[in-house]
Amino acid sequence: MENTFQTYDIAVEGGSFLTMDSNVPLIENGVLLVNSGRIEFIGSRKDSPHYHARKTINADGRFILPPFFNQHTHLSLSLYRGLGTDLHLHDWLQKVIWPLEKSYCIPENVYLGALLSLVEMIRNGTGMLANMDFHSMAIGKAITEAGLRGFLGEGLFDESTPSAKTSDDTFEYSAKMHSVYADNELISIYLTPHAPFSCSPELYAKTGEIARKWNIPVCSHVCETRQEVESIRSNYGISPIELLERTGVFEDHFILIHGVHLDQKDIKILAKYNVPVIHNPHSNMALGSGACPVPQLLSKGVKVGLGTDSAASNNQLSMLRELQTAYLIHKGINHDPGILTAAKLLEMATLNGAEIYRMNSLGLLKKGFKADFQIIDLSSIHNQPVIDPVISIVNSMHNHDIMTLVVNGQVLMEERKILTLNEEMILSEARKFGKKLKHSFPGLMSGVQGGGINE
Repeated sequence: MENTFQTYDIAVEGGSFLTMDSNVPLIENGVLLVNSGRIEFIGSRKDSPHYHARKTINADGRFILPPFFNQHTHLSLSLYRGLGTDLHLHDWLQKVIWPLEKSYCIPENVYLGALLSLVEMIRNGTGMLANMDFHSMAIGKAITEAGLRGFLGEGLFDESTPSAKTSDDTFEYSAKMHSVYADNELISIYLTPHAPFSCSPELYAKTGEIARKWNIPVCSHVCETRQEVESIRSNYGISPIELLERTGVFEDHFILIHGVHLDQKDIKILAKYNVPVIHNPHSNMALGSGACPVPQLLSKGVKVGLGTDSAASNNQLSMLRELQTAYLIHKGINHDPGILTAAKLLEMATLNGAEIYRMNSLGLLKKGFKADFQIIDLSSIHNQPVIDPVISIVNSMHNHDIMTLVVNGQVLMEERKILTLNEEMILSEARKFGKKLKHSFPGLMSGVQGGGINE
């Protein structure tokens, strides 16, 4: 009799699949089969084909879902974690982050900071990220070694930066990245003007023109603080949203980061141009900026995603913590416990990211889609009993319940062991950097000196 067994790269057996596909949202006691980085079968065990697998993952009693997509971050800034706490954004940038970057932002340190961030992200179930940094080729090297998917954006300013003397230099650097990564399966490029208070309208207009030519997104911090909005109104007589609309940068694929201080006219403009907003609740609260009006955006049809921002402002890169916090703060702010559902928050952290960044075949567990998924274990006491797994993930799950992460058919972490990066070496190098920073900038230890635990 002819052998009808087919061989697959990976088989995930058993467990329950939270597909994020509204047509088949949950598959219990299922099987997922992977070949060449794509899902070739997902369904119940009884319906699965006969197969052999080069690698079999037993997921009995566990849940499988798409990985988190950290839709806005700055990987290199993990090296400055915990510095400049208790400052507003503009003081934090001008007194802490920009001086540190002036002294330490070189490719070697950017690479180390990225590796440190990527270890944390893998452990926290993040399979894809959108990054804004300087010396982004060093970021690309780290992401490639880690095995994640990532967008690379070179920080664009009117003034000089640690990696460029002029904005034209930054465009040239971005053009080089666009060429180098043109056919890369894991890395994409976008343009990232910093913010309306650091980039002129003319620079935004030029960015939009180049992005349309290259067919890539533009992403920028906008309306993050009240100070920013008041400054733009003082200088131009209109809001930052109205100003950017006039530049034409909204006309194709613009992604707005933060959007904390938006009025109804701003929201109407964002809806008109289908501009999505990336919500960064922890960073915005830590810097005293406020909270993005997520329910109001959603009510007008604006798509909302989630990001952590950097570990320098957030102190963690946990997408789970981000979505759990976002789930709660809007209930409290709006005095309405039903204003955002757990399912909506999980969607914002996974599927919405793929849709916002227009990434085909990502964000769902579905035949033909890319083999990106995480496996979680909700058997610990803080999750019990699990009546509705989505409710459990959004309300009670911890990061250490995330057991396995697979991206593009490659296992990056299995049973909490990272397989692609040397975690011990990265931690050792990060500690060395921290000691150097402590001796070079002792005044940055605000929690110990002058206003912290000694008060």
